[in-house]
Amino acid sequence: MGAHGRLVRAFLASTAALALVVGALGAYGYATFVAAAGVVSTFTTSAGPAGSPRDFGPCVRNVCNYLILGSDSRAGLPPGQVVQFGSNKAIGGSNRSDVIILVHTDPRQDKSVILSFPRDLWVSIPGKGENKINSAFEGGLNGGGPQLVARTVENLTGLHINHVLYVNLAGFEGVVKALGGVNMCVPANLVNTADGRIYDILTGLDIRPGCQLLDPLQALAYVRTRHLPCDFIPDFSRIGRQQQFLRAVLNRLLQPSEISKAPSLIKPIAHNLVTDPGFKLADIIYLVKQLQGIGDPTAQAQADFRAVPGSTATITVSWSSIPLSIVRMDPSAEELFKALRNGRPLPPNVGVQLPGTATSPANIPTLVVDHDSAGKAAGVASTLSESGFDITPGTTTYAGSGLKVKGSSITYAPGSLSDAQVVAQYFPGLRLVQAPKHVLPRGTKIAIVISASYRPQPVGQGPSSSGQCVSPS
Repeated sequence: MGAHGRLVRAFLASTAALALVVGALGAYGYATFVAAAGVVSTFTTSAGPAGSPRDFGPCVRNVCNYLILGSDSRAGLPPGQVVQFGSNKAIGGSNRSDVIILVHTDPRQDKSVILSFPRDLWVSIPGKGENKINSAFEGGLNGGGPQLVARTVENLTGLHINHVLYVNLAGFEGVVKALGGVNMCVPANLVNTADGRIYDILTGLDIRPGCQLLDPLQALAYVRTRHLPCDFIPDFSRIGRQQQFLRAVLNRLLQPSEISKAPSLIKPIAHNLVTDPGFKLADIIYLVKQLQGIGDPTAQAQADFRAVPGSTATITVSWSSIPLSIVRMDPSAEELFKALRNGRPLPPNVGVQLPGTATSPANIPTLVVDHDSAGKAAGVASTLSESGFDITPGTTTYAGSGLKVKGSSITYAPGSLSDAQVVAQYFPGLRLVQAPKHVLPRGTKIAIVISASYRPQPVGQGPSSSGQCVSPS
């Protein structure tokens, strides 16, 4: 199976893990599919402004758009967590889709695209007028919410939504439980307590920096938190962490040792999803088969993580007594949407980094250069994978890299210093070195050169990682 096909299979296994996933693992046999087919729940469709006979439908020419919705609904949470997070009534009684992600697969493109929409994006909602995009879900799961969000996204992007997949807080925890937890490396610059912990009372986050296995509650708290040090624009920082988390899951599931476990994950992951009535696991199996052989079969997770570009603003509206904080979409977003519609390469820098926010590790392609490291380069590659970095550049030898760097270092392409500083948060003690122009492979921003003299320090320790915010470029 080609890299693109493997990505779809792994993505569809893991994306539910972020309220972001498409809940199936590919063609692992008809018997396994039958066992899971009756597990997926569906939401109720409706007509009117929220719905249309044209809603959803099969993929066309193997081009498919999945809309992933993550709701803040407390339904299904145990009583203790309802007390901790607040009931639906306590948070206002309305439903909001605080995670909105479009997953676009197209055989004409060498990567699947995972596009995040800021929850406060100011848009025109059909039949409702202008408002924040997350308010389109106000009708809830069975009150036209999924259809109205889909219509809103369609009008904004010009892309037809084929399927909607929904996960609430309890469902997200269920998916992470099915995965057996998620390994994540968390840097020390997020520490915000005197005893060295990373804490957020609003989400229940309470962890220490370093590489660790996040349990379902910790994983949920990590992707929801938006009040940590360096969160200058909280919702943008949260999108970056969500992308990082999903990339770490993809990196793990594409490992040969994990692929063999995939059949056992289909049923428990499907159990935590709610989809449109037309969605079938067979659709995913068909799609994966169609994508076989596309791309480099030795490549890793060929996914392009983007966010709809925009900037924060404050506006006054007639129906609110207080000013609203919103995100206004940048005109460059239309370049992104046009490329998706036409199956063209995406504009290089549009939506890669949000204003006031350091680049997410998910968007930093990082090469590992093994300079006779006696096996230490493999440890660095593992840390990159669990930290949610883009590891598609893989590992190469020092002779094959074209670099002329003494010792171990984080070597970065011109103009990529801020990205190198993000990498440095995970590898304390490594010096930063700028590479000459056109030395690093095309598309690679960072190369970590590891020699035998390298003395690794654990993530979360060391002077170069503690308490420092990266200034966005």
